[in-house]
Amino acid sequence: MYEFAPAAEAVLRRLVDGRTVDLAALADTAGLALEDVVGLVQELVAGQAAVVGSLL
Repeated sequence: MYEFAPAAEAVLRRLVDGRTVDLAALADTAGLALEDVVGLVQELVAGQAAVVGSLL
């Protein structure tokens, strides 16, 4: 189970639709520092709640 800070909601909303989005766009959407969004996404990937794809 995950517990998230309220500020993470905007990031999570962008991720649940399954579309590809870059980290900078997530940070802009949420009004968070890029480093904070990177940390959140790292936790989601480590917990297998999200995957990182390739644009290639």
